[in-house]
Amino acid sequence: MRLTFLGTGTARPLPDTAASGILMETDDTAVLFDIGSGIASRVEATIGALNLSGIVIGHFHADHWIDLAPLRYRFPWGDPAPAPCPLYLPPGGRDKLEHLATAINERSAFFDPAFAVTEYQSGHPFQIGSLTITPHPVGHYVPAWTMDVQGPDARIVYGGDMGPNEVVVDLARGADALILEATLEDGRMDDARRGHMDTNESIDHVRRSGVPHGYLVHYPSERRARMQALCAESGVPVMPATPGLVVEVSHRDIAAAGSPQEIVRTG
Repeated sequence: MRLTFLGTGTARPLPDTAASGILMETDDTAVLFDIGSGIASRVEATIGALNLSGIVIGHFHADHWIDLAPLRYRFPWGDPAPAPCPLYLPPGGRDKLEHLATAINERSAFFDPAFAVTEYQSGHPFQIGSLTITPHPVGHYVPAWTMDVQGPDARIVYGGDMGPNEVVVDLARGADALILEATLEDGRMDDARRGHMDTNESIDHVRRSGVPHGYLVHYPSERRARMQALCAESGVPVMPATPGLVVEVSHRDIAAAGSPQEIVRTG
């Protein structure tokens, strides 16, 4: 499986990265997980919207799904997509799309020509090409889901936005890679009901899960150097992902060499 980190930023605009968006690919499948602000352009610059096998949204904060609007404009007014792209949304997603259409002053059912919508359910696997995806609810400020993604030769867990969560630690045991957020400088800054993690908390989740490699996303870019230092000091196989980073993850490679093969490409 190939991971491409299209964006590693947070909700606020950052000069060097788009918001949340991760592309997972196999030989015959390409699935986009989250499509925050700026990600639609990165899709066009890399794979192209028409080559996506599907899109999966983890929760309804704007920095994880708002670029469904510009992606819809990829298919011009009155000119539907050759085939609607499968779009998997949390419960209530169809209604959210209708509200988004209203907010941008478009007609009812505006998104229908471009997307074939399915509302997923917690713990119920669904299939997109050669990927089997199981959503698991996690703690955030709004309902949110972690995605357990099983491919032909690797399993990847994408945490999404979440506070500290033992369920995700347990879920990631036996996975080949774990992607976690590291939004906060200090977890003590968070609400009493935790919805984000800091770098040390994310590193600890990777350590306790035992995954061969972890990647940190959803962080302010100015903290990247400090995060890199904390990861290096920890001795845990984890690093902050950078915009455009491409990583090949294979269970066979991990079994043979002890770590995933990384292709360090940025752009």
